[in-house]
Amino acid sequence: MPYSTATVIASALNVRQVGNINAAVVGRLPRGASVRVHSRSGNWYEISAGATHGFVHGDFLQLDATPTTDGFLCQDDVLCAAPLAAQPPTVIDAAKLAGTARRAGETWNRYGGMLAPLCDSVDVAPSAAVAVLCVESSGQGFVGGRMVIRFENHVFWDQWGKRQPHDYDRFFSHDTTKRWTAHKYRTSETAPWNAGHTGQEAEWDAFSIARALNEPAAMRSISMGASQIMGFNHSILGYDSVRAMFDHFSADERYHVLGLFDFVKGPAATSRMLEALRREEYEQFATYYNGNGQAAVYGARIRGVVSAFEKIAPADL
Repeated sequence: MPYSTATVIASALNVRQVGNINAAVVGRLPRGASVRVHSRSGNWYEISAGATHGFVHGDFLQLDATPTTDGFLCQDDVLCAAPLAAQPPTVIDAAKLAGTARRAGETWNRYGGMLAPLCDSVDVAPSAAVAVLCVESSGQGFVGGRMVIRFENHVFWDQWGKRQPHDYDRFFSHDTTKRWTAHKYRTSETAPWNAGHTGQEAEWDAFSIARALNEPAAMRSISMGASQIMGFNHSILGYDSVRAMFDHFSADERYHVLGLFDFVKGPAATSRMLEALRREEYEQFATYYNGNGQAAVYGARIRGVVSAFEKIAPADL
């Protein structure tokens, strides 16, 4: 259990005898009360405050501290040295599976060697980690030996083009109303326009043109790797520069996985996203990760993968 203390955020919080909404109330704590946290089981936390001891629902606690997981995962020597792929005897025979179960099994086999210590580090169930990777990543980190990217014209406009509009317009265009649409690029003012987002060749062609104009801005304007995290988020993932993120993601797929979970966790001991994942509140996690509009859809997808993986997970997990 990584936590030591927490603060009550409800106006009055019932402390129950066991972790169940129908269990007997053994005490009440006011907003702002500090409690010691002893263990967690699903959504419920075992706590104590003075003579009061029992269980409270995690929605009404702000967890304050952890002694083990401060800092970025991409800087953890154990995780960076762990084998990426699952190792025998934890390899799943995914070829015999179908649908969601097969995808979950293949994801585990691809990343399970590192996911096991990662899950221990951040106190997340392996089924939840596999599900987030299945739902929130592209499932493929490299194509033809190059990192999978997506170059976003409108982001390059924000990062660089609006200060050099003439130069931007020579090579790039996008719809100014629905900025994420109608992306086009060309090699010169007289060359024909090419549609963007038609495959990795087009993504890298557009990125290469932008890179020649301003490399840092171009790198901030791409989503990278299997986790498809935008370069402008580099500091959230623990990188001092977008070039450092680009180099790590280009070198090893493990940084795609660590990047996704660094994005979820952040530099501190915990985050709202990580707490929702720990409590198996997948719709709430999706709200933080994907926004309100698709929370139910993404939450249901995560829940479906969790269920599928739990049926095929290696016995010693």
